[in-house]
Amino acid sequence: VVQRNHPLTRTSRNDNAHAKMDAQGALKIAGIASAGYSAQMIGVPTLANKLYFKEGHPENKNMSRWFGHALATCSAAQILASGDSQPSKARKAVLLASAGQYLTAPLNMLSQKEFKPEMVALNTVTCGVVGALCLKAALKE
Repeated sequence: VVQRNHPLTRTSRNDNAHAKMDAQGALKIAGIASAGYSAQMIGVPTLANKLYFKEGHPENKNMSRWFGHALATCSAAQILASGDSQPSKARKAVLLASAGQYLTAPLNMLSQKEFKPEMVALNTVTCGVVGALCLKAALKE
């Protein structure tokens, strides 16, 4: 018999925390992922260009940094919304926007032939997982 309140098996001090943790956790994951993408685009645009695009793709540091700036604001919204411990219309809106961000990113990559196939595959999996987590959490709100 598992003790419900044993410190090694307890997932939270609150028995209903799993419902809140889904949304909060999904938003934290999305926010960290967005921050990671943002840091690449702002901090090392040349490396990001080499990492994501096929050889010969023209580098545009201004556009990379602008994209990184946009991702940074997404990250901020996601991380700030992850602090809401109770369901709300605002939190659900950020979850749905995040799901849209991450579920459409691979489609954008697939529509452009300049991306390296291995980066399309990797980002399809990672963005798909993050997007699915956000969508699942939003549908529970």
